[in-house]
Amino acid sequence: MRSAALLLLAAAGVSCAPSPGGKAGGAPAAPRSPYEAPPAAPHVIDIQIDSEAAREILGSLSRPKLDPTDAKVLENLPAVRLAIQDSTRGPDVFERDMASAFDESARGAVFDLWRIRQERDRWQALLTAILSREKDLTRMAAYRATALLPGDRAIQTRVRVYLSFGLSGLADHLVVESQGQDIMVVDLARALGDSHGEALESQISRLSRLIAGEAFRQSWLLYRRTSPAWQRGRPEAPPVDQLLTLVAEAAPVALFAVDENFFPLSVWLKTPMKRAIDDLNRNAERFAQAQDNLEARVELTGELKRPAFARQVAGPAGAFLADAVVQHAGLEGLRAGLQKGPKGLYQAYDRACQADKNLIPLAHAIRERIK
Repeated sequence: MRSAALLLLAAAGVSCAPSPGGKAGGAPAAPRSPYEAPPAAPHVIDIQIDSEAAREILGSLSRPKLDPTDAKVLENLPAVRLAIQDSTRGPDVFERDMASAFDESARGAVFDLWRIRQERDRWQALLTAILSREKDLTRMAAYRATALLPGDRAIQTRVRVYLSFGLSGLADHLVVESQGQDIMVVDLARALGDSHGEALESQISRLSRLIAGEAFRQSWLLYRRTSPAWQRGRPEAPPVDQLLTLVAEAAPVALFAVDENFFPLSVWLKTPMKRAIDDLNRNAERFAQAQDNLEARVELTGELKRPAFARQVAGPAGAFLADAVVQHAGLEGLRAGLQKGPKGLYQAYDRACQADKNLIPLAHAIRERIK
């Protein structure tokens, strides 16, 4: 499973540059960011960082010439093995791209290790700095990950994070299941590639938000599995209910994909917000019309399972719904809505719409389902 480095909201046309209201240098705007608040319950999120892959890759790429045995050694590291598995390619492709990193006339076709080698001094210095602040990084990420969890029960989660380089594709991280646990592999060059010149504190903050997003996702999944209010809206439910559940599940997770300087979203991202909520409303009407058509229900249920749907529809719409609730009722209002199950988020947003006429009202098909 992959997640893009830029924003989950990129599908809504959002740029990643800090907003005009952001602090200089990309410094966090804690008071405006919902994931900066203290937890509502004594949640415990244990984030464990393993940097062996990042260190070994940089060590191998720092040699004056290729050591043919290095690729085999790297392939035995969990982070590299998971990256190769996720790429759907074989170890031979990784070995070929490793050799290409030392060839000025070649470029890696899948694992772009050539570029990492060209900037190895920068990444070595940054990795050393990050590891010197590892406790601060994990503490900040864990703190942020607990912020949006409802307070009716304490959640305990252990999250494993590997730091690495050269992932295939364009994502800044991937999440792969290994031995029954979701493992996060972060490509530091992708996650912090555009942070050159930023203060270390800013780069640590960006990395912590990325890790916090995955830590929250795993904790939020555990919360929903133990919450009676979230056991409704299962696959056997009508397509429109499945849609509403998917968006509500994605809503708080999507907030972590947004830079601190973009909050409140309704202020800085008005046009993308309108587009995202309009898409949600159109889909809700479309899904509601298919309720009595078995063939259409099967087709729409399949559509909901596609990663692109979650990325392009559920994530952006969910983020805007959640942020509007925070702006109207505070973070406690969002937590309270999430605690009530999928309908709770829409009910809280509907109340926000009644108070703020600038927000996009929910479609009739949605309001009928949340009564």
